[in-house]
Amino acid sequence: MKRKLMLLMACLMIGIGLVNAQVKKVTGHVTSDEDGLPVVGASVLVKGTTVGTVTDIDGNFTLNNVPSSAGTLIISFIGLQTQEVDIKPVVNVVLKSDSEVLDEVMVVAYGTAKKSSFTGSATNIHADQITSGSRESIDKALSGKVTGVRIASATGDPGSMGEMNIRGVGSINGSTTPLYVIDGVIMKSDNDMSYYGKSQSVLSTLNPDDIESMTILKDAAAASLYGSRAANGVVIITTKSGKEGKTRVSYNGEVGWNKMAVNQFEMMNATDYKNYVREAVANYYMEHEGFTDKNAAYTAADTYNGDPTQNVGVGDFLYDTTGKYSTNWKDEIYRTAVTQNHQVSLNGGNQNTRFYAGFGYNKSEGIVLGSDFQRISGRINADQKITDWADFSVKQMIASTTQNGFRDQNDQAQGLGTSSPLGILFAMDPTAPVKNEDGTYNENAGYGQVSNPHLMLGGKDSDTAMEWIQSKMFRSMTNAELSLHFLDKIFFRSVFGYDYIDNKHFEYWDRDGVNGASVGGMGTRYTFENSTLTSSNTLTYTDTFKEKHNLSVLLGFELENQNLLSIVTVAQNYSNHLPELSNGQPSQASSSTYGSGMLSYFGNVNYNFDDKYYLSGSFRRDGSSRLSKDNRWANFWSISGAWRLSKEGFMEDMPLFTDFKLKLSYGTNGNLPTDYYGYKDLYMGSGYGNNPAIYWYQLPNETLTWEKSKNLNVGFEWNMFNRVTLSAEYYLKKTTDLLFNVPTSYVTGFSSKWDNLGELKNDGVEIEINSKNIIHKDFTWNTNFNLTYQRSIVEKLPDGEDIQYGDGQMYIHREGESMYSFYLPEWKGVNPETGYGEFWIDPNDHSKGTTTNYSEAQWGIVGKALPDVMGGMTNTFTYKDFDLSFLITYQFGGDMFDYPSYFSHHDGYRLGSMVPEADVAGNYWTQPGDVVDNPKPVYGGASTGRSDQFSSRHIKSTDNIRLRELTVGYNIPISNKYINRLRVYFRANNLAMIWAKTKHVDPDVAINGYRQADTPQLKSCVFGINIEL
Repeated sequence: MKRKLMLLMACLMIGIGLVNAQVKKVTGHVTSDEDGLPVVGASVLVKGTTVGTVTDIDGNFTLNNVPSSAGTLIISFIGLQTQEVDIKPVVNVVLKSDSEVLDEVMVVAYGTAKKSSFTGSATNIHADQITSGSRESIDKALSGKVTGVRIASATGDPGSMGEMNIRGVGSINGSTTPLYVIDGVIMKSDNDMSYYGKSQSVLSTLNPDDIESMTILKDAAAASLYGSRAANGVVIITTKSGKEGKTRVSYNGEVGWNKMAVNQFEMMNATDYKNYVREAVANYYMEHEGFTDKNAAYTAADTYNGDPTQNVGVGDFLYDTTGKYSTNWKDEIYRTAVTQNHQVSLNGGNQNTRFYAGFGYNKSEGIVLGSDFQRISGRINADQKITDWADFSVKQMIASTTQNGFRDQNDQAQGLGTSSPLGILFAMDPTAPVKNEDGTYNENAGYGQVSNPHLMLGGKDSDTAMEWIQSKMFRSMTNAELSLHFLDKIFFRSVFGYDYIDNKHFEYWDRDGVNGASVGGMGTRYTFENSTLTSSNTLTYTDTFKEKHNLSVLLGFELENQNLLSIVTVAQNYSNHLPELSNGQPSQASSSTYGSGMLSYFGNVNYNFDDKYYLSGSFRRDGSSRLSKDNRWANFWSISGAWRLSKEGFMEDMPLFTDFKLKLSYGTNGNLPTDYYGYKDLYMGSGYGNNPAIYWYQLPNETLTWEKSKNLNVGFEWNMFNRVTLSAEYYLKKTTDLLFNVPTSYVTGFSSKWDNLGELKNDGVEIEINSKNIIHKDFTWNTNFNLTYQRSIVEKLPDGEDIQYGDGQMYIHREGESMYSFYLPEWKGVNPETGYGEFWIDPNDHSKGTTTNYSEAQWGIVGKALPDVMGGMTNTFTYKDFDLSFLITYQFGGDMFDYPSYFSHHDGYRLGSMVPEADVAGNYWTQPGDVVDNPKPVYGGASTGRSDQFSSRHIKSTDNIRLRELTVGYNIPISNKYINRLRVYFRANNLAMIWAKTKHVDPDVAINGYRQADTPQLKSCVFGINIEL
């Protein structure tokens, strides 16, 4: 009996084991609810076991060893809601989006932050948004993409400097440039390395293809951790890092062309010019020679044949009067230029070591003969996991840029150079041929010292160029970072950065050139060497208490040391036509060294309760050597909070409020003086005759301090149905202690000194909408729309008095008025009975009548450069393997001063030196009753006075709607084990002007609204290919 019982127990145990050992097969398919596409790499796990797999490229999975006792599968994927489903032989799962899991992570000051929990104001820009714009300078690529950010550029020369303003104009005389931070290291972006003859961008050394993302920090809560340098906002640039997996090799190549974006600078043709000259000369006889009969005046103008008893005739101004030639000199100066960009990158690694390497080459010809830009760059980023608690990374960039061209007007005082491209164009006679009958270039085709663009323009290597500038910049940026993790709650990070820049400018004037003739030829070399060393160390503590209290505390200190060397050498009186200075006589040699240092201590505390209520506070104490020892330390701080209402019970499970957050911040930051030694009394060594001498160079001001900004920001972020997000913010920034060069008593021997006086207010509203309009398996359509309303008002000036400045004193600082307000006589127009140009006597009281005498016209505010409203709209479409995206930008409420128009609409005053533009033809007064825009032309100027002088006649609107970017691409389906991706595309920038209030003028001008006499903005079209192996 006992043996039978034991046998029965053994059979029962075996039976139970067999039952438990039974397994089954489960197959399935996982797709996304958003677009219906397969989810590749989703995790499929049998609940309560270690049995699992991942979905393949088609979203399918197979489990062959599912225990028969198991009842549930767990399917999960990053950014989608995890689902638990009952086990069946075939399981089809649709994963829905999880807005919280998908929460965007941004790189912010000294760390990262989730967008949902961030209490400040910041915008993240991804790599594809950066590379869709300008390849030469990354700042120009942001136009119309970020609320509160205005991008402007005075010139379209490749590699030239752009201007960025974040939330208005931060200073009057100090820097208005934001702070740039690359991979945690503050980057030099001062203008103290530029040659005064030509603008240049330090940012042009950065290759956009190496950049992973950019974060724009706009308010004090976001930027105050950068303290005294954050008043103008902060741009944080993060470069690409390696990713785990097999090594990927990718190539991106582009080839295309550049042209003038807006058809402008069209000059009169030969027939129109001859008629204009005839009218101007005839009017000269009427105005200055006592003629009373217009027909007699025409006869005198036409029959002049060199008789010295007659004063002037049409033949004096025309190369040919027969109508044989009509040359469009614009086509001889401006060209369709070739541009190309190539990038090869490698990316890979394992769980311990990751690397990224990129090598880039960019070559862009300018649209002016002899101008171009070239960049050769290389970057290696490596990350090494030393232990479970220690990581080390090193990033190294090397770049070399070369920029060829001519002097530009980055300084208004330079005016219109006779030998500049536009100066040459204005001085070319349309009745003159390009070449003589023997095939040589016509040397007498222009007025004055201007001969022929083909004999004057060309780069350094040209045989005909008489004047040129070549700028070469070498840059090395090194970044090393050590990260240590302690107890899963304490994180230490040490970052070391070294930025070295060697910038060389070489300008040459041939002794036979326009400018070189007066000094026998001249060569100038400017050399700048700058080194910036930065070291920052931070300690971060993070913890969660009772599952709902989340705390993060950061403490740190930072050290920066900067040194600059400047060397200037000049030679004149050249013995030949070779540009090196040894071929001339020494004229000038000087060198200067500058240095500055900064020491900073900072901290930040972030607390949130249950992901509903957020509170953040930051503090930074900066000490700078650019200020006196008793005044060099200052404190900057911010406090901010947010309330995530969508987490409250009364809003939970409401699709209309997928996420809804209110936020508020207030804080301070600063702006350092740009002068290295602005507070000191300075002495300079020089000479007196043949004797050495030292003279007093600058008055001291021991109380000189930072410009300080107080910032308020309030707004909300609203996610609706997980498809539409709306954010709106109001900001108010008041800047005090503005830097001014204050007049001093002449008894001191100085005209002025620096002091902190004045106040400035910037405020505005920012609105951004992101919408997933259509989400389908084969077709998607997304839209981003942003709008900014802004004001920048001068609130306080020294002694409350107006300050006029700029070219011809055309700008004014006045309390209560906008920055960059134009202050000029007000133009009434052309009197239809007399043909004379008229000005209002009093711009503020038109009842006082008009005058033709410019000196009798009072001055008033006639416009402002800053637009009231600006923004952009991006639409992105995908259809199967095709993609299309375009960006439309707009701005309204701003004006420009059209400086080139001042020369090309001269009413006959500059006859014989400059040709009018084509829009003058048929639009100038010839007889009583004519309603036209231009007065009657009079050679030498009308007897009543010049009507072409600076006035509101030259103020024009910059209102426009523009197709800024367009990209069309196709991913070629390919089944090749060596090629993972093959994409071809067409990309265009500044493709078309949809609408502009001012015709035949490009509204993209400098921040201050001054349309300079330089290379206009470019339209760029390229064909490209992406290959990933």
